[in-house]
Amino acid sequence: MSAGSHTFTSVAAGLADGLHGAGVRRLFGMPGGGPNLEMIGAAAERGIGFTLAHGETAACVMAGAFGLLTGTPGTALVTRGPGLTSAVNGLAQAFLDRSPLLLLSDCVPAVQRDRIAHQRLDQLAVAAPVTRWNGTLGHRDPAATVAAAAALAAGPPAGAVHLDYDASVPGDLPPAVVPPAAPDAAALERAIAVAGGRRRPVVVLGVDAVAHAPALREVLTGGGVPVLTTYQAAGVVDSGSPESAGLFTNAALERPLLDRADLIVGVGLDPVEPLPAPWSYDAPTLLLTPAEVDPAYFGSPTVVDGPPAPALAAVLGACIPDWPAGAGQRHRRARLADLAADARDGAGLHPIDLVRAVHEIAGHAQLTVDAGAHMLAAMPFWPATRPHGILISNGLATMGYALPAAIGAALARRGERVVCLVGDGGLGMSLAELETLARIALPVTVVVFDDAALSLIELKQRAGQGGADAVRFDPVDFAGVAAAMGVPSAVADDVAGVRAALSAPSAAGPGPFLLDARIGPAGYRHIIDVSRG
Repeated sequence: MSAGSHTFTSVAAGLADGLHGAGVRRLFGMPGGGPNLEMIGAAAERGIGFTLAHGETAACVMAGAFGLLTGTPGTALVTRGPGLTSAVNGLAQAFLDRSPLLLLSDCVPAVQRDRIAHQRLDQLAVAAPVTRWNGTLGHRDPAATVAAAAALAAGPPAGAVHLDYDASVPGDLPPAVVPPAAPDAAALERAIAVAGGRRRPVVVLGVDAVAHAPALREVLTGGGVPVLTTYQAAGVVDSGSPESAGLFTNAALERPLLDRADLIVGVGLDPVEPLPAPWSYDAPTLLLTPAEVDPAYFGSPTVVDGPPAPALAAVLGACIPDWPAGAGQRHRRARLADLAADARDGAGLHPIDLVRAVHEIAGHAQLTVDAGAHMLAAMPFWPATRPHGILISNGLATMGYALPAAIGAALARRGERVVCLVGDGGLGMSLAELETLARIALPVTVVVFDDAALSLIELKQRAGQGGADAVRFDPVDFAGVAAAMGVPSAVADDVAGVRAALSAPSAAGPGPFLLDARIGPAGYRHIIDVSRG
């Protein structure tokens, strides 16, 4: 078969059939030449919408967030060459944050590569390190190829999958999804033996626990065992419940609790989630995992494959917990008090006070959080009441995530207001997506933690490491930029101003709003000392 327009059209139709059959509801991307527009048109004929983004990485993040919240394979589309290379960070985010992403890219067709060098790259080699699998979508049963790729992206485990669109070749068929691990009865017996008689177990929930949230909640509710969650598992247990002990990052915040534990039970815990620090706890560790996991980070744990909820019930049933009533919530509240104990010395709006004020107005809205110093204030103080109620890049920890994720979340959860907490550095990386927000008129409240600095990096900076030139920006009028892009906005530099801005009619309407919150960065020093030691 040739690479002519008839073949492009027929492969695009097969692609769209495969997407529709896989439950894909929306494409995100930035099209270029070649068959990109054929793909978009064929998808539209099958009821699959398209959201135009300003950047390829942003499109991938939108798609991944949309996929997480809808339970469908998030799908993005880019052109060849710079389109694919600009999407690499989006692939990496989905790969390390376990988001379901299928990326479709145009390429120089194989039949033309001997002659055409313009934008010719080995795109499969480029994407290979940041994908679960990638290959070529050709003319051999494109619907089946796309359906298999979408299933692989959805997991478990979820992650990034890439298809290069080339109608001149037969193409590749993705591997089948590996079925969930079967229960390992022998390993469970060993785990039960380790747990037998333990009085102070602590459960740590990770990203792979999210899919099992209802069953895990049933096991944990009323059991009197403290429960920590990673950033990505926040909301698997309600942070207001007696069992909730707050967040786990393998840092200082949770150490007082884990130092008292005589058993640590990781459930769906992925080594990509914690900070790259030693595993230095004395208590034995169990890992109950529904998917294959590399246990090396966690020392020498006992690993139990299979459905985690029944295994957790059996392990906790062997324990004799004697924690004081509400020990998890007591720990959480004590650590929040430690974080908030920093003196308010008049040096500007404190980041924690900003988070509290936003939550006071927004309530339990869907939240997206960017990487940066502000996340250390946002994550502990924003109550998590449902799985995926807070979206953050954790495994990759990339800046520029929160705004495109908020767009994907708002499209997934129609009618709900989404709150986006982002630093000035992260917003600078995705600033053009404010126009996307305005064009689609999504109910997203963007709150900029504006201190004109890379504050988390500045806190780590030492003498002889570049000084202010390495970490500080000139001030930017983000409210003015937002207004120029069609997003109503306001500026605030104290709590009263935050409350007034977010209660105004322009912020409470059906469309987007941006608050440029001029914070005092001095409070971050105390937050990072308490959080990370």
